[in-house]
Amino acid sequence: MKNVILFLILLASAMTSLYTADADCYEVPKRTSDTVFGAIQGKIESAMNNCFVLNSVSPLDSLSERLNRGGLRNNIVQYWKGYINYYKSVFYMKVGNRAESAKLIKEASLTLDSVADKTSEDYALLALMQSFSIQFVSGVEAGKLALMVKRNAEKAVEMDSTNVRGWYILGSHDYYTPAGLARESKVEYYLRKAISFASKSEDAYRPTWGKENAYELLIRYYIQNGKKEESKECLSALEKENPDCYFIREYKKKLDIQ
Repeated sequence: MKNVILFLILLASAMTSLYTADADCYEVPKRTSDTVFGAIQGKIESAMNNCFVLNSVSPLDSLSERLNRGGLRNNIVQYWKGYINYYKSVFYMKVGNRAESAKLIKEASLTLDSVADKTSEDYALLALMQSFSIQFVSGVEAGKLALMVKRNAEKAVEMDSTNVRGWYILGSHDYYTPAGLARESKVEYYLRKAISFASKSEDAYRPTWGKENAYELLIRYYIQNGKKEESKECLSALEKENPDCYFIREYKKKLDIQ
């Protein structure tokens, strides 16, 4: 039982450090081409950084208000509003406002879960939100949430087998599951899947998060399991793909790579 509780705590903690879709669901209105939807993920992540600089959630609120002004409720709008609220919840947790963090992530999860005709990306984001939510519950409720995380991540990759984010969440979920729970570990399989697909998209309004996270977790997994050569190979592949990745230097030091 202690192992299960530890798993739930670690899984929730891990989530603080981070299309295959119907055209009608993900149609971006023509009038938004020069507004908030352009490179939306980068804007949200930059706003998150500014939140810490200002010690205020206002940069994320500003983006959310711009999304609301359009009066639209299609999947892509709901997705990015959910992504913003996820980051707001993470911000509140980081600054010690646990109650507001719990409230926001619960509302965001329920809102996204209520979306009709969810896409592969919707399920992946929902699994991410639910992973973060685990830290706010306990006992049976925490166990149920953990099952939902796995179920929704599996739905994401069932709908789109190239969904980097779905594979990453499956890998992260498996990584934090105690080995004593009598199951075959698929950490390497899931994370290898995640890094094997392109994270970039020609559409600036579609998500690309998850691949760097998958690389980092896989490298860490290899190091912890004494697979130094595999970790070096993985780090080398990441450096070729994204030489500016923030954790490359850290792992080079750990692996004694010049």
